[in-house]
Amino acid sequence: MTGQTDPQVTEALQHLQRFVSAFEDDAFRTSTGTFTATDETETVTVTVNGDRWLTGLQIAPGLLRMGAETVQQRLNEALHKAQAATIAAAEDEEQQLQDTVAAVVGALQQQLGDLQQQP
Repeated sequence: MTGQTDPQVTEALQHLQRFVSAFEDDAFRTSTGTFTATDETETVTVTVNGDRWLTGLQIAPGLLRMGAETVQQRLNEALHKAQAATIAAAEDEEQQLQDTVAAVVGALQQQLGDLQQQP
């Protein structure tokens, strides 16, 4: 035994590393992503993270004098916009992840098919 790794094993390990990296990248983007949105009047600004948890809130001076119902409406509007942006980004990232996984699986299947056809 020469101690060298078979080139096909090396190639398979590279494909598997792409697979693992894709999941790690997805988890990193989810945990570090932030999305900021405002209500239509730009009196409430919210920031949510990739898990759609509220991480920041700014209320314009004087808005509280307009009453709880107005503040609630504007806060909900800003939250809805921020969460919609988070969901859209998550859907895009999920599609990218699916594409990467499909490419890796296809490459591995091709490699296995090539191995089976060898004498």
